[in-house]
Amino acid sequence: MTIGVFYQYLILELMKTRFNAFDGSREGDVVADIDNTPGLKTGLRIYMSIKKSKDTVGGQDIGGVIKRIEATAKEEKNLNRPYLCVIGIATPSKGRIKLYNNDRSIKCNNQGSPYSLNCEEWGPGFIFPYISGWSAINIYIKAIKQVSKHLPFKSLKYREQCSSMLKIELEKLGLLTEKGKVDQMKFLSFTVQEK
Repeated sequence: MTIGVFYQYLILELMKTRFNAFDGSREGDVVADIDNTPGLKTGLRIYMSIKKSKDTVGGQDIGGVIKRIEATAKEEKNLNRPYLCVIGIATPSKGRIKLYNNDRSIKCNNQGSPYSLNCEEWGPGFIFPYISGWSAINIYIKAIKQVSKHLPFKSLKYREQCSSMLKIELEKLGLLTEKGKVDQMKFLSFTVQEK
């Protein structure tokens, strides 16, 4: 499983705990019906394309991604509610998690015009608290614990050499416990910061 697919299913499962969410098709990785939406009698349908990071979608392709998500929504024959298209970014840009109110935006082209008023980009500082009620850091901690159950990867040819080199570097950075294991909180603090 690639890390992008991991985040897609993580976000889908988190959304299922609060919303009627299901696997989407093509560019719409996750589809969710959000009932009790303020100002709407029928609720809102979200079509979400999950990306591992902002780097996954280059500047030239962002307009294409938005068009493909909207095409998925417009092709829905039984859609009986307003919809919102979302590009969900699972990991923070440059290791910095923005605050909840600052990590949601409308993408614009070079002239400053929105690609679509019906599509937003949600970063991890917004997406994780919105869909689960937990901060991105708490989600990452739980994800690390889950992924660590499958480590070490026995199939790596140079696993022992790589592990030894990694341990030396992590020790230099002060990210290990006294027992030589990765201190999860120190590691997350080193790689991700809220701003």
